[in-house]
Parts: sequence; structure tokens; C-alpha cells
Amino acid sequence: MDYLQQVNMVEDYLKSLNNLDLDQYLHLFTPDCVVNDPYGSAEFRGEKGLRKFFTGMTETWHFFEMRTDSVYPGGEDRLAVRWSVSGTAKNAKTAEFSGISVFQFAGDKISRLDAYWHLGNMLAQIRE
Repeated sequence: MDYLQQVNMVEDYLKSLNNLDLDQYLHLFTPDCVVNDPYGSAEFRGEKGLRKFFTGMTETWHFFEMRTDSVYPGGEDRLAVRWSVSGTAKNAKTAEFSGISVFQFAGDKISRLDAYWHLGNMLAQIRE
């Protein structure tokens, strides 16, 4: 996958999250994918893991907008992305946070995603 294809895949990833579109989200990943989001606190494997992650998204967010700030090439199978999020939780509290995600690709799918961001800071913003 070349750089432009990788960037387009990441844009599709962002759209799936921003639209809270489970089907689009699942379509982006390999069957044996690994997602660490955030890295160090949660690991999601395969479709079952992706569904669990996405359930957390839909149960938490009323509005979610993730934007790409910077993109860094990592060769034929990796891309690092600095991103920012603005969101409104189901309880109407808002949050702003940012991080870096490293995407690894296999063929035309995402095979691994390691997202680095501060979960505690985000949760503190939306707690009741």
C-alpha cells in the first residue's frame, strides 16, 4: 500500500468513528487485527474485539469528531498520525483531547493500531 492509499485508509477510519458507523469501521480491519486503544490499557482482537471497542464509543459519545493534525510515513506498511478529538458525551459534557496513532497495514486493511493518548484526562472531562 503506498502512502496516499494509507492516508485514504486513515481518513476512512476517521469517518467511521466520526459517523459512529460500525459496518464501515469493521470493513477497514483484517480478521486477525489487534487494536490497542489506548495503548497499555485495552487490547481488542479481531471482529469481537472491534465490536467491543465500538460499543464503548457508541455508549459514550453523542457527538465525536476526530481530525488529522499531522501524518508521518513509516514505509510500505505503517503510518503514524497525530490527531485531535472534540466530543460531546451522552451526559452532555464535552471533551477535547489528542494523541498519536500508529497504523500497520496488511494488503488493503488495517492489521494493527496502537493509539497513544491519556484516557484519564478524557474521562475526567466527561465524568458526571
